[in-house]
Formats: sequence, structure tokens, C-alpha cells
Amino acid sequence: MNVLILTDLSEVAKNAGSYAVQFLGDIPVNFHMLNIELFNPEANLAKEKKDLAVKKLKQRMEELKAISKNEKHTFISHYSESDLVSATRKYAQELKIDLIVMGAANRGHSPFTIIGNHTYEVIKKIRCNILAVAEKSQFRPVKKIIFPIDYSASLDENIFKFFTRHGVAPEAALSIVEMQVTREGAEAGAGINHISRISNRKVDVVPGENKYLFTDVNLKKIQNRFDMIVMLGKNIGICDKFLHTKHGIYSKVTNSLPILVLHGKER
Repeated sequence: MNVLILTDLSEVAKNAGSYAVQFLGDIPVNFHMLNIELFNPEANLAKEKKDLAVKKLKQRMEELKAISKNEKHTFISHYSESDLVSATRKYAQELKIDLIVMGAANRGHSPFTIIGNHTYEVIKKIRCNILAVAEKSQFRPVKKIIFPIDYSASLDENIFKFFTRHGVAPEAALSIVEMQVTREGAEAGAGINHISRISNRKVDVVPGENKYLFTDVNLKKIQNRFDMIVMLGKNIGICDKFLHTKHGIYSKVTNSLPILVLHGKER
């Protein structure tokens, strides 16, 4: 697997990288760590920014290597002077990235996380699987995943292949919460069919009601019962309600769960 870790060299980004290395601890992974010139306010001149970033990137890579217990993990650093979205898209395409990892800002988040403030922008503009790790997320074995889904979007079966990879949260059960009133229609039929093909883990499909899932109280319960939240990038309404920078529920409630947004691969 090829993974791109976006870092502004903050503690939030450091935590996201640490989580990713542990989450993918049992499979071969090429970890690519990308820093962008914009995120180096300590230096003034372009060369100073690059030198400082490269130095800190090497330090971060050594820290991740120390966490990893897998000999098939490799760590490579990259530095870009492009804007966040352009640089991310470029490296995602060139390196054939399967998963982008970044920190995620929270209610009362650290003012020093720059990448975290741009998580929603990357999710909206880059068509690649994205793991957004909250500032306070601490890795624990992923046993239960909640997956709200809306069949109104046309769903490609390749989107669900992330869960069929050997060694990716192998013991995790999926609780798929259907967020629409009816299961009728071609899109719903296709979505249900794709889900039924996930055979390497326990999958429960339950009906849900939008107004009840997206409440402060219910989300706190979710954080106590589950280890990860998964959603589809095509389900724009669900993504907005969770992740919108100003209006999303996690701009109001402190989140401790990582959120995996499935798009498929960047092409």
C-alpha cells in the first residue's frame, strides 16, 4: 500500500502519522511524508523554509520508524512549494497513493494545526481515500466501525475494496447505517449488492434516521461504542454534516475517533 501523510510538522500531524503507522502495522506500506512550504512560518527565506522542513521531516520519519514494528514499512520524505491541493493531487497521482493521512481540527483544536484546518478542503477536492485523525485520537485496535451511507449516490464497487485488503483492521466489524428512507431504485440496489460482497468481516446493516444520528448526544455515544467512523466521499450531505469546517457536527463536539473517507484511488 502507498500512503501519503500530509504534515505541517505540528503535534496534530505527528499524531496522525503515528496513528497511521499503527493502524497499518500488519501490512507492507510505503509511507510518503509531504510538507508544503506554506506551512513553515518559522523561517523567512525560501531556502531557510526548505532546509528547516527537511530537517524536521527527517526527525519525524525517525520517530515513525521507531513506532513501526514492520520491516516492510518504508519511509520517504517530500517537500513542495505548491499549494496544498495541487501538491497533494500531484503526489497522489505520481506515487499511486491508496490512502492520504492528515490531522483533523476539532472544537477547541490547537491553533498550531494548519493542515487540520484544511482537512475538509482536501476531502472535497481530492478523489482519494483519506484518513482524518483527530487531535486527541489515540490508537487502539479497530474492532467496531460505524459506516453511515446514503444510496442516492452512484457507488462504484472499487470504493469498498479498502475493506477487502488483507491485514487492514482484520477483526473489525462493520455497522452500516442506511441514511435514507427507501432502499428502492438502481443506486440503492447496486450499493446493497456491493456491500453484500464484503466477505472478510462481519457486516451488519441497520436502518437509521438522519435527525437522530447527527446529534451531540448520539455522537458521544458513537465515540464510546466504536473505534472508527467511515463515510463515502460521494455522500456529500453526510460529509458536510460531520466535517464542514463551520457547520459540521465536529466543529461543535470534540471528536476522538479517526474518520475514514472512501473515494477510491486518485486518477
